[in-house]
Amino acid sequence: MVDSAAGNSCATLAAADATAATQSADGWISFWPILVGGLAAAIFAGSGWWRLRRIPVRPWRFGPGTGILTFILAIILGGIAGGVVISVTDVDIETPESVALLLPVMLAGWMAQLIAASCLPWVRLFVEGRRTSIDRRMPRRGAVCPDRRRSRWSAVLVGGVGLVLFWPMTLAASAIAGILWQMLTNHAPVPIAHDLLRQLAEAGPTTAAIATVAAVIVLPAIVEETLYRGLLQESFRRARLFSSGAPWQSIVLASLVFTVMHLGAVDPHGLVGLFVLSLGFGWAYARTGRLTASITMHMAFNAGNILLAVPWI
Repeated sequence: MVDSAAGNSCATLAAADATAATQSADGWISFWPILVGGLAAAIFAGSGWWRLRRIPVRPWRFGPGTGILTFILAIILGGIAGGVVISVTDVDIETPESVALLLPVMLAGWMAQLIAASCLPWVRLFVEGRRTSIDRRMPRRGAVCPDRRRSRWSAVLVGGVGLVLFWPMTLAASAIAGILWQMLTNHAPVPIAHDLLRQLAEAGPTTAAIATVAAVIVLPAIVEETLYRGLLQESFRRARLFSSGAPWQSIVLASLVFTVMHLGAVDPHGLVGLFVLSLGFGWAYARTGRLTASITMHMAFNAGNILLAVPWI
């Protein structure tokens, strides 16, 4: 979704739908997301799938400075592109009527971010200096850096397993945060914690809304996983100064950045669930070494969350 301030193109859907179930604190059924999420967490921990002893290595090698600088460049260009479209169209992105004009804003941000990410070889040349022609190009399988990644179909399967496990944990985290929010503020959290989801629910089945739904299922998953997992998480893992090379430390650090970037678009209690969900994306990527896993998980979550939150679908 686009941040309400300046067209930030961070665009994942926050899983706070479970907070609706916590608003009736009288019955035990109010706590079903917590129970199911706890069971999923127990399965994840007991199975040992959380262990990431041997990380599959991507053949393409770039230094952590290159990855982080490319990430920052993509975020800046995405914000500028979205802001330019907002200023040109003079759209108020807070109203349901803005859905018709919101899609071009998001598309501009996403495209700018993808273009910036594709500039990684040139950023690498700027940051790391000129290398030999052999070192600069993508090495073949088994050359220079052995490719120990899983197959793409295996990565899709891991993404599906990650969704089954982390979606309940995401709902549980959102539900607990919603209960704490109500205790602290004496206000029940809204059932839908993401601005764009609320706008889509209110807009109705217009052509623009349907096009927006199709776009946010696919494009944010590709763009955000490329940036936050492929660039940022991988750079944190390689920069031992930040994470000592430990996979889970880099996953947590990248997820914190991912969550902070959604401050303007997601309600506070929804951010807790978003952080847990991001941990799942990071785990899927780290376990397979392929963005296919986290992109699959991200797309499936976006689709399912829209189906639950938008009544006219």
